[in-house]
Amino acid sequence: MKKHKGQCRKGTDIPYITHPFAVCMILKHHGYNDEVVAAGLLHDTLEDTDTTEQELLLQFGPYITELVQSASEQDKSLSWEERKLHTIKELPVHHLDQLAVIIADKLHNIRSIQADLDETGDTVWRRFNRGKREQSWYYMSLLNALASVKKQMPLLRILDAEAKRIFIGTEKLTNEKINLIFKTVYDLSEELEEELEKTGLLHFVNEVREDAEVLYRRGSFEPLRPLMEELEHRGISFEMNSDGPFILLAFCNELQYRLGWQADELHRHVKRNLSKL
Repeated sequence: MKKHKGQCRKGTDIPYITHPFAVCMILKHHGYNDEVVAAGLLHDTLEDTDTTEQELLLQFGPYITELVQSASEQDKSLSWEERKLHTIKELPVHHLDQLAVIIADKLHNIRSIQADLDETGDTVWRRFNRGKREQSWYYMSLLNALASVKKQMPLLRILDAEAKRIFIGTEKLTNEKINLIFKTVYDLSEELEEELEKTGLLHFVNEVREDAEVLYRRGSFEPLRPLMEELEHRGISFEMNSDGPFILLAFCNELQYRLGWQADELHRHVKRNLSKL
């Protein structure tokens, strides 16, 4: 409380200390031991206060210090994108206790966003360094990077469902739902709108289509060339003698970004839906 004195949650007058307290309560609720719970309480001290690693070592010992270090961004001078990419790339080398602190932190952030969305709507995204589109990329990329430990961590499965509900509109993104999304590449009929509304995907699809349309209307194919070459390398060819492939690539580019898909994942879904495209 002393270290976070005077700090507030982003865009609010809520004392910042409420966040680390919520994180440690999530960890306690899910049965983690006292060291992990303590790290949850301390997880932002290195990153957001004048606390030093030596202070943590002296007061709380090496293991709690290690857990706090793993949940901290190391170089705040980097851009938002660089810092988030570094976090994503480091996830696979973390052990389960380290991941628990990171996931509990993200889970409370997601729950705070959901509460604000319920109260004020989409204006909540103005509080962040990057908006909904970029936040979607970050959270979906985190979840994709942690897919191999999802069965071992109930906490991760909860984060997965709650983040997808915010950014996609559905807690589970099945192949059937992805197939439905691909049906909207060129046109969005009333029948499709009704089906998407039932599955919770309509708002997400509209956002993807709108941003893909902006990219298409700019008229420059160069931003899409790497994606086309990647898909062609994997056996999906494009005849660039009409606007169709341009529209499809713009749609795939936006979908891949928002869902944090790697090339393998995008290729799998495009290939499965190729006959409809």
